[in-house]
Amino acid sequence: MYHKVSRDPIHSEIALFPLEILSIDTRPVQRLRSLSQLVGAELVYPGASHTRFAHSLGVMHIAGIYANRLFKDQSKIRIIRLAGLLHDIGHGPFSHQFDDVVYKRMQIKDGHDQYREKLLLELMPYELMECFLRIPDPRMREAVAEDLKITMKTDKISEKTFYLLMQKVNEIFEGESTGTVEFNIVQGPLGADRLDFLLRDAYYCGTSDFGVSAVDRLIRNSYIKVFGQKQILCYDVKVLDQIYASLFSRFMMYKNVYFHKTSRAADLMIQEILSLIYEPLRLEEKVKDLQKFLDLTDQSIMYMVISQFEKLLQKYTCDEQQILSGNVALTSEEEKLVKAYKLVRRYQKRDLWKVVVEVIFSTQGVDPSIVCSAVVEDTLKKIKEGINQVLSKSKELSSEDRKQLVRIFEKFDEIFKPDTPYKLSLMHPEEFLKSNVYLYDSKKDEILTFDDYMKRYPAYKIMENNLLQIVRIYATEDVRELLKKYNIIPSGTLELTTRW
Repeated sequence: MYHKVSRDPIHSEIALFPLEILSIDTRPVQRLRSLSQLVGAELVYPGASHTRFAHSLGVMHIAGIYANRLFKDQSKIRIIRLAGLLHDIGHGPFSHQFDDVVYKRMQIKDGHDQYREKLLLELMPYELMECFLRIPDPRMREAVAEDLKITMKTDKISEKTFYLLMQKVNEIFEGESTGTVEFNIVQGPLGADRLDFLLRDAYYCGTSDFGVSAVDRLIRNSYIKVFGQKQILCYDVKVLDQIYASLFSRFMMYKNVYFHKTSRAADLMIQEILSLIYEPLRLEEKVKDLQKFLDLTDQSIMYMVISQFEKLLQKYTCDEQQILSGNVALTSEEEKLVKAYKLVRRYQKRDLWKVVVEVIFSTQGVDPSIVCSAVVEDTLKKIKEGINQVLSKSKELSSEDRKQLVRIFEKFDEIFKPDTPYKLSLMHPEEFLKSNVYLYDSKKDEILTFDDYMKRYPAYKIMENNLLQIVRIYATEDVRELLKKYNIIPSGTLELTTRW
């Protein structure tokens, strides 16, 4: 079949087939070139400037290898590859930060996954048809027709045909609730999405020692089996060590890259910017209009904040300093815009929020997220009490230090921001069971849950159940030296004895 090749630093060469080429040239997919894959981590790892577009090509490639291993039906293989390519098109600017703020406020429960469905079914059919109509090369037109005949069993090229194609792609993602083989190939615990982002992110961050994954071996030892009258995805027990290596890579990447203290500082500032501009920039309205949504990118958000701030200067015929110093009477929305502008300028200078306390703890037998709120509350309480004690007891305070501590105490909630990124686990059998992914002993022709296998071979239990939780308190101003000077910062140690 007619195809093109995209050169990739992770997978060497990625084949692009006609319907994939057509999809790639639509606005929803091209927009992914303007979305950073790692957002805040870029400010820590200079090389981590890769995009969701490159990642999507990688996911398509790995999903295709999986599909060719597990299926003979060319139509199914084509659909699975397209699902890999299109899995991220619902992401907003700054990706997961947009989920946590904008989609959450819009009550879009499943964030970019839910919005992906909207784009697939309401916009992509039109985009694909428009893209087809502007193809100048008759060979490419014939190739698309051939691909549609294989994939959709039809000779008719129409918006309706493309809609039915996107329905089939969307059905892959709907398989998450029941743990279908097709979904697990794309986004399961060892799916193409995870395998690509671990390799790609580690490569661009310069942490390749963490991004270890025996992709070819894992896929070559994957099987489809029938279990309880249902098809399931299995991995041969002989590659269990490779599975653990991939899971350990994920753990180390989250700990050292995604949840790096400075990465998270940048992410939290982005969240605050998005929260502040949600109403002034009418983000809900822009998201609901699919054409306007496509204009929302990382840089366009920053530009809109700066542009709107410049309009304020024109409106009030004043200079920047007059507005920033609070000498101009503004509406509540304008005040939010000014705060967002200050944060954007700080972000551009890498003047980020600073960690004042970090508590990392591991639990067994208890979900650490239950403990998190108590840890945050207790830590903030200790900081506040520490400031109060210094103000009330210390006679050696300079007038300047006293003035600063009084200000910090009065603006406590503005200055101190907690962060509790979700818990990290090396290996949780429940994750695989919930996804309907199992182990397969080819010598005994036996299907096992991960938990069953660990009971037989207890040595693997040492890597199970330990859950790591990170709790950090950030300061929006760099008050660390003043807090250290008067021994106000509490210890970051924590002992847990709680059990179920």
